[in-house]
Formats: sequence, structure tokens, C-alpha cells
Amino acid sequence: MIDFNDEILLPTGDVADFAAVACDQFAADPEYWNTRAAEMPPFSALDFILPECFLSDSEKRIAAIRRAAADVPSERFTKVHGAVYVTRKTCYGRVRHGVVASIDLFDYDYKPGSQTLVRASERTIEERIPPRVKIREAIDFEMPHIMLLVDDPDDLLMSACRNAKKRTVYDGELNGNGGHITGELIENTSALDIAVNKIIDSSVNKFGTRLFALVGDGNHSLATAKFCSLNNPTSLNQKALVEIVNIYDDGLVFEPIHRLVKTDSAKKFADGLRSAITGDSAATLYMPEPVTISVPSDKIEAITAIDRFCEDYVKGNGGYIEYVHGTDKLCQRGYVGIEMRGIQKSELFMYVVKNGVLPKKTFSLGEAEEKRYYIECRKIK
Repeated sequence: MIDFNDEILLPTGDVADFAAVACDQFAADPEYWNTRAAEMPPFSALDFILPECFLSDSEKRIAAIRRAAADVPSERFTKVHGAVYVTRKTCYGRVRHGVVASIDLFDYDYKPGSQTLVRASERTIEERIPPRVKIREAIDFEMPHIMLLVDDPDDLLMSACRNAKKRTVYDGELNGNGGHITGELIENTSALDIAVNKIIDSSVNKFGTRLFALVGDGNHSLATAKFCSLNNPTSLNQKALVEIVNIYDDGLVFEPIHRLVKTDSAKKFADGLRSAITGDSAATLYMPEPVTISVPSDKIEAITAIDRFCEDYVKGNGGYIEYVHGTDKLCQRGYVGIEMRGIQKSELFMYVVKNGVLPKKTFSLGEAEEKRYYIECRKIK
């Protein structure tokens, strides 16, 4: 189920010269990505990803990714076998721990009602898979920003990592205010396998089902890997590289993801939203001046209702929806910002087991700068 001894490709040289933050971050901030592009050397992770900020230019950018992949020098990566124990200190002072390994895609399914060992936590938008398939087809290795969350109150897996013999394989600062990161290779991984089996066995008593992990981040990237494994199976693409994190890790925080709707008429949008949604709780709209509307007290019901209205509105009236972190980004002319309530991480596993996947973009694992950076790679062809 988990392969802690798979072959991993690590970038040579300074980790800061390769690493780039997850492609779905700073989706409303092209300047962030342009700044990174200006400062990064050739054949960094940035050359192999399509930031969602530039999806409208996807064909041109995927062609550039294909050219970069064809020209990447062999000495850009070094091969190791094992698992990488990651310690990440973010610019917010939080320290998060995880372990990078491969999962068998047979044990993962993103479809609602899935009973696999690894399941999606949020709704998968299948229209978002094809552009990622094109990128996966353009290069012969994958870089994960996928984070799997495990319900491990006894910290069995990370304790096994801490107690294992390790050697440092990268250590440095991350660009874009990403903080500091250290990766340590574990080659004797038998204790990690034992911890995984214990976590799965305990899930039956806790949740009434065999469950190892929920996808906390990178759900569409993992869904893309699954799609490719089924539609173009090879000996290498039946697995996917992920980082596994204990949901109880002190450095892991859940943040709400807010909605920013581009519209020609803020008043028309707000009036329509007021008419469509009622409830016993309040939410704040920024037009850009703040106003209050009524929404359902149940957070998931409120998110579902707001998303349904926003999607229907832009289909009928034009515009688009952006998903942003931090309320400071909600006050923009030409947009309506909607402040959302997030869920607590302690609620996640039981909710998903009982009710199924959450609406898309229900929560974020920290702020944008804290998201996973692309570092470890794995051959898929």
C-alpha cells in the first residue's frame, strides 16, 4: 500500500534553486509567479509546472514544459531509495513534519462513496484533470504537492521516522517566503511499515472502516495520477509520490478558503445571493465595502449553498471565481469577496466517513506560503 523504499529523484545543488510552491497557490497574483520566474535558474521545478494563475495560457506553457523536460540535464537529479523525512519551518513560525513515500494508486479513489484506504476529502472537479494529464504526459517524472493526512493520535508513523537512522539529503531556505526545509533519507523503513499497519487496524474501531489517509492537499493532482494509471497503465505509473502528515501535527493548521467573484455588478450579485440563501448565521461580503448577509449555521451547508450560487451566477452573467487565502485579498474593485468559515481539523475524518467528501476548497492547510513545495520527484515513464 505504501512503498517506503521506492526510487526518488532529488535535485542536486541548493534546494532553493529548485523548489517552487504548489501550482494552485497565488492564483490571483501573477506578480508572485513572474517574480519567481525571474529569480529561478533553468530547470527549476518552475519549468515543469503550470501555475493556475496562467491556465488561460495553458497550451503555450505546456509546450514550454515539454521543451524543458526534453532538455533537462541528467545531472540535475540524483537517485536515492527510501523515504524522506521532512521538517518544514514556515514563515509563520510553525514547524510541520511529514514523510515522502509512494502510494499504490489501487488503494486510492476520488469518487464519492469510495471505501479505499486513501480517499479524497473534498469534491473532485473532473474538468480540472485534463490540463494536468497533458503536463503528466509531457514529462517523464512527477513532482508532488500532494499531502495525505493520517489520523494518528499516538504519532506512530512520525515517531518511527524520528527514531530511524537518517542522513540529510537537503537543507535550506525556500524562495517566496516559504521558510526553511530539511529532508532526511530513511533507508531502513521496516518500522514505518509496522506503524502504517497499526494505523489502518485502529481505523476499524474508530471509523468502522479500513482507512489509512485522506487527501489534504493536491487532490486533483492525485486524481490525475489515478486517471493516467487507469487509462494509460505502465509499470511505473501505478504509484504516486506523496507527503504523509499526521493531522495532529502542531505545525498543521486548517485555514478557510475564501471566494472572490469577478462581476460587472456587485449589487446584482449581492442581491441575488441574499435572495438565494438564508439562515441563522452571518457572512461578510466585500463589495469592496463590507456588508452582511444571512447564511446557514451549518458550515458545510453554507459553503455548498454559496458555491452553488456563485457557479450558477458566473455561468449566467459572466465573470469567474477565484479561491484566495486571507481576508485582506477580498477587498478588490470589480470583485465581490465572500468570507468563508473553515472547519476544524479534528472534524475532518469523522465528517468524511459519515457524510462523504466536503465541497471543493473547503479548507487550506495553512497559508499560501506554507503549502508544499515541489522538491522530490519520481520517474513515471
